[in-house]
Amino acid sequence: MKNIIKYISILGVVLVCFTSCELTTPIDEIELQYQLEAEAAISNEGSADLALAGAYSSLKEEPTFMLGIPSALSGLAGVAGAYYKDEISSWMVNEPLNMEEAGDNLTFSGMAGLYRAINDANWIIEKVGELSEGSFSTPQRKAEMLGEAYGIRALSHFYLLRYYGQWYDTSSNYGIALRLEPIRDGSALPRNTVAETYAQIHSDLDFAIANAPDLNMNSGYMNKIGARAIKAKAYLYAGDYGMAASTAKALIDGAGGTYGLSPTYNEIFDNTSQAIFNNPEILFGLRGTLQAPLPNTVWYFAYTINGAYTGNLSAGSMTVGSQTINYDLDRINSTTGGGFYGLTTLKVPSFFADGEDDSLVYYARMAEVYLIYAEAEARNSNSVTTDALDALNAIRLRAGATDTGGDGFEIYPDSITLDQFLEAVRIEKTVELLAETGEEWFDMVRYDWVDGFGTGFQVSDHKATATNSDKFILPFSKLTLDAGFNIEIQNPSYE
Repeated sequence: MKNIIKYISILGVVLVCFTSCELTTPIDEIELQYQLEAEAAISNEGSADLALAGAYSSLKEEPTFMLGIPSALSGLAGVAGAYYKDEISSWMVNEPLNMEEAGDNLTFSGMAGLYRAINDANWIIEKVGELSEGSFSTPQRKAEMLGEAYGIRALSHFYLLRYYGQWYDTSSNYGIALRLEPIRDGSALPRNTVAETYAQIHSDLDFAIANAPDLNMNSGYMNKIGARAIKAKAYLYAGDYGMAASTAKALIDGAGGTYGLSPTYNEIFDNTSQAIFNNPEILFGLRGTLQAPLPNTVWYFAYTINGAYTGNLSAGSMTVGSQTINYDLDRINSTTGGGFYGLTTLKVPSFFADGEDDSLVYYARMAEVYLIYAEAEARNSNSVTTDALDALNAIRLRAGATDTGGDGFEIYPDSITLDQFLEAVRIEKTVELLAETGEEWFDMVRYDWVDGFGTGFQVSDHKATATNSDKFILPFSKLTLDAGFNIEIQNPSYE
């Protein structure tokens, strides 16, 4: 296995074509095309800016393709067209394939892309850290760049964990391999535990919260507020409800001015104007441009919306006391539309009325922070507190719910039981975050895990084919295991 010399991504030239030769090396050892040696590439603020832009570009490639996988697992997403059809179809029946052919292995390239972003961030952390503050135009810019790099590394590790590790079980050994230094040779690393993985994610996010730039609308860069939102989500995933609640509550209490709930839901996804990139709801998102496009999943397979799934949500309701509380039809209808492949999401814009070609992926929105707080506060207190109910109803009210005490699209009353409340939060997140980053799947898995797999809430009650909890996460590619001399341990039921 050949040694890998030191590389860093440069803006606009990080597109990677996987060849059969490249697939004989571990996924986090693949050489990128059109690279500059790191020591020469990062020598001042200008070159550091280019390197940082390259790290963001790495996130905009294969990792973006992965965003549709959770919704295929949950039943929300479908597939049309020929690209990756076998692999995607396997997710739809909750039997993920361990693909071996490069041309049909989306999960392999997605893992490679996330590790590539981590490696880019590691080079920035090391080389920018060696530069003096005098090398930068302002005293704080060095710290800001490092904060962004730590945030990128945390986000990438978090997404690797939730795709490939038993992220719901902090006692599990099935975490991911943490990469905390730039790749210098062909050595592979063993998997870290889930607890170790979360500890590193939170450590990196703490650095980003302390040092990354303030939230800047229209930038699309990692920032303090976005890092705090991701941290709240990571706490929720790990079942640390006290920390999830306090982190989310601090964000809610600090809202106003730069960030907060958008006055209306539809304006967040108004694809007729570039104004959506200035919306205060978006705490962190990756933006594509004509020069550096964001290749969403529609480019490779049609990310279609399951009409039966959304129809059940739209027609669904919950009886609370004497009230019948309906779920929401308008948010689903306003963000989906018919097309060549059927019902598709309108949340990933491609073309605007002004002729500009652009796109956006929403990694952290303020509405999700409210819903994280609602669930975490209720679970932490084992009751429906006033604050938790207010947070849930704030999202309902923003969507147009009324407070008459009657039936229909109403806010939830204070007579709601804890079990009803938790289910209401889960449904509300599905409706609110429809076709964004697949939260509905991770919520289903979390609810199943908390009740004890196969006992209370069960994923299989909502997706009949999801009967094997081992298959709630993806396999490590056989290509990766073979090339890594089996240092990586395969996930259960995929051996």
